[in-house]
Amino acid sequence: MAQVQDGLNQTQAFALIFETTSTRNLLGYGLWALRNARFWETTRDPILTMLSIGVEKLLKMSLGLTHVAEEGEWPPLATFRDTWRHNIVTMHDSLMQTIRRRLPKATHRASVESQLLRVENDPVLPALMAALSRYGQNGRFYHLDELALSPQTGEDPGHMWSEAENIALRLDPAMKAKFEAASGNPDPKVFDAFVHELEARLAASIERWWDIVALAGKHGILGERGKGWGSDVEKSMVGRQIREG
Repeated sequence: MAQVQDGLNQTQAFALIFETTSTRNLLGYGLWALRNARFWETTRDPILTMLSIGVEKLLKMSLGLTHVAEEGEWPPLATFRDTWRHNIVTMHDSLMQTIRRRLPKATHRASVESQLLRVENDPVLPALMAALSRYGQNGRFYHLDELALSPQTGEDPGHMWSEAENIALRLDPAMKAKFEAASGNPDPKVFDAFVHELEARLAASIERWWDIVALAGKHGILGERGKGWGSDVEKSMVGRQIREG
Protein backbone atom coordinates (compact mmCIF):
# COMPACT_ATOMS: atom_id res chain seq x y z
CA MET A 1 0.00 0.00 0.00
CA ALA A 2 1.59 3.29 -1.11
CA GLN A 3 2.45 5.94 1.48
CA VAL A 4 -0.19 8.63 1.68
CA GLN A 5 -0.26 11.81 3.76
CA ASP A 6 -3.86 11.95 4.91
CA GLY A 7 -3.99 12.17 8.69
CA LEU A 8 -3.23 8.54 9.55
CA ASN A 9 -0.01 7.91 11.46
CA GLN A 10 2.39 5.04 10.82
CA THR A 11 0.82 2.81 13.45
CA GLN A 12 -2.61 3.29 11.87
CA ALA A 13 -1.21 2.64 8.41
CA PHE A 14 0.26 -0.70 9.49
CA ALA A 15 -2.95 -1.58 11.35
CA LEU A 16 -4.87 -1.01 8.12
CA ILE A 17 -2.54 -3.41 6.30
CA PHE A 18 -3.06 -6.12 8.94
CA GLU A 19 -6.84 -5.65 8.87
CA THR A 20 -6.85 -5.76 5.07
CA THR A 21 -5.00 -9.08 5.05
CA SER A 22 -7.34 -10.49 7.69
CA THR A 23 -10.42 -9.34 5.81
CA ARG A 24 -9.58 -10.72 2.40
CA ASN A 25 -8.60 -14.08 3.92
CA LEU A 26 -11.81 -14.31 5.95
CA LEU A 27 -13.87 -13.56 2.86
CA GLY A 28 -11.78 -15.80 0.63
CA TYR A 29 -11.92 -18.80 2.96
CA GLY A 30 -15.58 -18.18 3.79
CA LEU A 31 -16.62 -18.10 0.14
CA TRP A 32 -14.45 -21.11 -0.66
CA ALA A 33 -16.13 -23.07 2.13
CA LEU A 34 -19.57 -21.94 1.00
CA ARG A 35 -18.89 -23.21 -2.51
CA ASN A 36 -17.12 -26.42 -1.55
CA ALA A 37 -18.46 -27.60 1.81
CA ARG A 38 -20.08 -30.99 1.46
CA PHE A 39 -22.73 -30.65 4.16
CA TRP A 40 -24.28 -27.28 5.04
CA GLU A 41 -25.41 -28.39 8.50
CA THR A 42 -21.85 -29.23 9.60
CA THR A 43 -20.24 -26.13 8.09
CA ARG A 44 -22.92 -23.47 8.66
CA ASP A 45 -21.34 -21.85 11.71
CA PRO A 46 -17.76 -21.77 10.35
CA ILE A 47 -19.06 -20.21 7.13
CA LEU A 48 -21.29 -17.65 8.85
CA THR A 49 -18.50 -16.80 11.28
CA MET A 50 -15.91 -16.16 8.57
CA LEU A 51 -18.28 -14.26 6.31
CA SER A 52 -19.91 -12.14 9.01
CA ILE A 53 -16.54 -11.04 10.39
CA GLY A 54 -15.03 -10.53 6.93
CA VAL A 55 -17.98 -8.50 5.68
CA GLU A 56 -18.04 -6.38 8.85
CA LYS A 57 -14.32 -5.65 8.60
CA LEU A 58 -14.60 -4.69 4.93
CA LEU A 59 -17.48 -2.35 5.69
CA LYS A 60 -15.73 -0.67 8.61
CA MET A 61 -12.52 -0.12 6.66
CA SER A 62 -14.42 1.24 3.65
CA LEU A 63 -16.44 3.67 5.73
CA GLY A 64 -13.35 4.54 7.75
CA LEU A 65 -11.35 5.37 4.62
CA THR A 66 -14.17 7.58 3.38
CA HIS A 67 -14.16 9.40 6.72
CA VAL A 68 -10.39 9.92 6.38
CA ALA A 69 -10.90 11.34 2.87
CA GLU A 70 -13.60 13.73 4.04
CA GLU A 71 -12.51 14.60 7.59
CA GLY A 72 -8.76 14.00 7.59
CA GLU A 73 -8.83 11.43 10.39
CA TRP A 74 -9.99 7.91 11.20
CA PRO A 75 -13.47 7.74 12.80
CA PRO A 76 -13.46 7.85 16.61
CA LEU A 77 -13.89 4.66 18.60
CA ALA A 78 -17.41 5.75 19.59
CA THR A 79 -18.49 5.50 15.96
CA PHE A 80 -17.46 1.85 15.79
CA ARG A 81 -18.72 1.00 19.28
CA ASP A 82 -21.97 2.95 19.49
CA THR A 83 -23.08 3.69 15.91
CA TRP A 84 -21.92 0.89 13.63
CA ARG A 85 -21.43 -1.83 16.27
CA HIS A 86 -21.92 -5.17 14.45
CA ASN A 87 -24.87 -3.96 12.36
CA ILE A 88 -23.88 -5.10 8.89
CA VAL A 89 -27.20 -4.01 7.35
CA THR A 90 -26.80 -0.42 8.53
CA MET A 91 -23.17 -0.24 7.42
CA HIS A 92 -23.91 -1.87 4.06
CA ASP A 93 -26.69 0.61 3.32
CA SER A 94 -24.42 3.49 4.34
CA LEU A 95 -21.56 2.26 2.16
CA MET A 96 -23.74 1.77 -0.92
CA GLN A 97 -25.09 5.31 -0.47
CA THR A 98 -21.55 6.60 0.00
CA ILE A 99 -20.25 4.94 -3.16
CA ARG A 100 -23.23 6.29 -5.11
CA ARG A 101 -22.74 9.79 -3.65
CA ARG A 102 -19.01 9.86 -4.36
CA LEU A 103 -19.29 8.23 -7.79
CA PRO A 104 -18.35 11.50 -9.59
CA LYS A 105 -14.90 11.19 -7.97
CA ALA A 106 -14.20 7.87 -9.72
CA THR A 107 -11.32 7.87 -12.19
CA HIS A 108 -13.52 5.90 -14.61
CA ARG A 109 -17.10 6.39 -13.49
CA ALA A 110 -18.73 4.16 -16.13
CA SER A 111 -16.62 1.16 -15.12
CA VAL A 112 -17.66 1.48 -11.50
CA GLU A 113 -21.29 2.41 -12.10
CA SER A 114 -22.06 -0.62 -14.27
CA GLN A 115 -20.90 -2.98 -11.53
CA LEU A 116 -22.51 -0.88 -8.81
CA LEU A 117 -25.87 -1.22 -10.54
CA ARG A 118 -25.56 -5.01 -10.54
CA VAL A 119 -24.93 -5.01 -6.81
CA GLU A 120 -27.69 -2.48 -6.07
CA ASN A 121 -30.18 -4.54 -8.09
CA ASP A 122 -29.21 -7.93 -6.66
CA PRO A 123 -32.38 -9.18 -4.90
CA VAL A 124 -30.50 -11.84 -2.93
CA LEU A 125 -27.82 -9.60 -1.40
CA PRO A 126 -30.04 -7.77 1.15
CA ALA A 127 -31.22 -11.09 2.59
CA LEU A 128 -27.62 -12.33 2.85
CA MET A 129 -26.53 -9.13 4.57
CA ALA A 130 -29.47 -9.43 6.98
CA ALA A 131 -28.52 -13.01 7.86
CA LEU A 132 -24.85 -12.11 8.40
CA SER A 133 -25.82 -9.04 10.41
CA ARG A 134 -28.11 -11.10 12.65
CA TYR A 135 -25.40 -13.71 13.15
CA GLY A 136 -22.71 -11.14 13.88
CA GLN A 137 -24.78 -9.15 16.38
CA ASN A 138 -25.97 -11.97 18.64
CA GLY A 139 -27.49 -14.68 16.45
CA ARG A 140 -24.34 -16.78 16.81
CA PHE A 141 -25.54 -17.43 20.37
CA TYR A 142 -29.11 -18.22 19.32
CA HIS A 143 -29.22 -21.79 20.62
CA LEU A 144 -26.91 -21.07 23.56
CA ASP A 145 -29.46 -18.54 24.80
CA GLU A 146 -32.23 -21.11 24.30
CA LEU A 147 -30.19 -23.45 26.47
CA ALA A 148 -30.12 -20.76 29.17
CA LEU A 149 -33.92 -20.46 28.92
CA SER A 150 -33.50 -16.91 27.64
CA PRO A 151 -34.54 -17.18 23.98
CA GLN A 152 -33.68 -14.34 21.63
CA THR A 153 -36.49 -12.32 20.10
CA GLY A 154 -34.82 -12.19 16.69
CA GLU A 155 -34.97 -14.86 14.02
CA ASP A 156 -32.60 -17.80 13.80
CA PRO A 157 -29.84 -16.64 11.39
CA GLY A 158 -29.86 -20.08 9.80
CA HIS A 159 -33.49 -19.55 8.84
CA MET A 160 -32.61 -16.11 7.49
CA TRP A 161 -29.94 -17.67 5.29
CA SER A 162 -32.56 -20.11 4.04
CA GLU A 163 -34.72 -17.14 3.06
CA ALA A 164 -31.88 -15.89 0.87
CA GLU A 165 -31.80 -19.32 -0.75
CA ASN A 166 -35.57 -19.17 -1.28
CA ILE A 167 -35.28 -15.76 -2.96
CA ALA A 168 -32.66 -17.14 -5.33
CA LEU A 169 -34.96 -20.05 -6.15
CA ARG A 170 -38.07 -17.92 -6.66
CA LEU A 171 -36.31 -15.60 -9.08
CA ASP A 172 -34.60 -18.29 -11.15
CA PRO A 173 -36.99 -20.73 -12.86
CA ALA A 174 -34.10 -22.92 -14.00
CA MET A 175 -32.81 -23.30 -10.44
CA LYS A 176 -36.31 -23.98 -9.17
CA ALA A 177 -36.72 -26.73 -11.77
CA LYS A 178 -33.40 -28.26 -10.68
CA PHE A 179 -34.58 -28.16 -7.06
CA GLU A 180 -37.80 -29.98 -7.91
CA ALA A 181 -35.93 -32.58 -9.95
CA ALA A 182 -33.30 -33.11 -7.24
CA SER A 183 -35.94 -33.34 -4.49
CA GLY A 184 -37.63 -36.21 -6.30
CA ASN A 185 -34.42 -38.08 -7.10
CA PRO A 186 -33.55 -40.99 -4.77
CA ASP A 187 -29.82 -40.47 -5.36
CA PRO A 188 -28.55 -38.13 -2.59
CA LYS A 189 -25.64 -37.07 -4.80
CA VAL A 190 -28.08 -35.35 -7.13
CA PHE A 191 -29.46 -33.20 -4.33
CA ASP A 192 -25.95 -32.51 -3.02
CA ALA A 193 -24.97 -31.24 -6.46
CA PHE A 194 -28.00 -28.95 -6.50
CA VAL A 195 -27.14 -27.55 -3.05
CA HIS A 196 -23.60 -26.81 -4.22
CA GLU A 197 -24.96 -24.91 -7.21
CA LEU A 198 -27.41 -22.95 -5.08
CA GLU A 199 -24.79 -21.97 -2.49
CA ALA A 200 -22.49 -20.97 -5.35
CA ARG A 201 -25.19 -18.49 -6.44
CA LEU A 202 -25.18 -16.97 -2.96
CA ALA A 203 -21.39 -16.88 -2.92
CA ALA A 204 -21.44 -15.02 -6.24
CA SER A 205 -23.67 -12.32 -4.74
CA ILE A 206 -21.26 -11.71 -1.88
CA GLU A 207 -18.28 -11.85 -4.23
CA ARG A 208 -19.79 -9.21 -6.55
CA TRP A 209 -20.29 -6.99 -3.51
CA TRP A 210 -16.66 -7.54 -2.48
CA ASP A 211 -15.59 -6.68 -6.03
CA ILE A 212 -17.48 -3.36 -6.12
CA VAL A 213 -16.03 -2.28 -2.77
CA ALA A 214 -12.49 -3.02 -3.95
CA LEU A 215 -13.20 -1.35 -7.30
CA ALA A 216 -14.56 1.76 -5.58
CA GLY A 217 -11.34 1.93 -3.63
CA LYS A 218 -9.09 1.55 -6.67
CA HIS A 219 -10.98 4.27 -8.52
CA GLY A 220 -10.56 6.81 -5.72
CA ILE A 221 -14.13 6.81 -4.43
CA LEU A 222 -12.89 5.94 -0.93
CA GLY A 223 -10.15 8.56 -0.97
CA GLU A 224 -6.48 8.62 -1.91
CA ARG A 225 -5.44 5.88 0.52
CA GLY A 226 -8.36 3.80 -0.72
CA LYS A 227 -6.71 3.46 -4.14
CA GLY A 228 -3.92 1.23 -2.86
CA TRP A 229 -6.20 -0.39 -0.33
CA GLY A 230 -8.65 -1.41 -3.06
CA SER A 231 -5.90 -3.31 -4.86
CA ASP A 232 -4.74 -4.96 -1.63
CA VAL A 233 -8.18 -6.10 -0.47
CA GLU A 234 -9.46 -7.54 -3.74
CA LYS A 235 -10.00 -11.28 -4.08
CA SER A 236 -7.07 -11.81 -6.46
CA MET A 237 -4.77 -11.18 -3.47
CA VAL A 238 -6.14 -14.16 -1.54
CA GLY A 239 -3.84 -17.18 -1.30
CA ARG A 240 -3.55 -19.36 -4.38
CA GLN A 241 -4.71 -22.42 -2.43
CA ILE A 242 -8.13 -20.78 -2.07
CA ARG A 243 -8.40 -19.16 -5.49
CA GLU A 244 -7.59 -22.45 -7.20
CA GLY A 245 -9.56 -24.64 -4.78
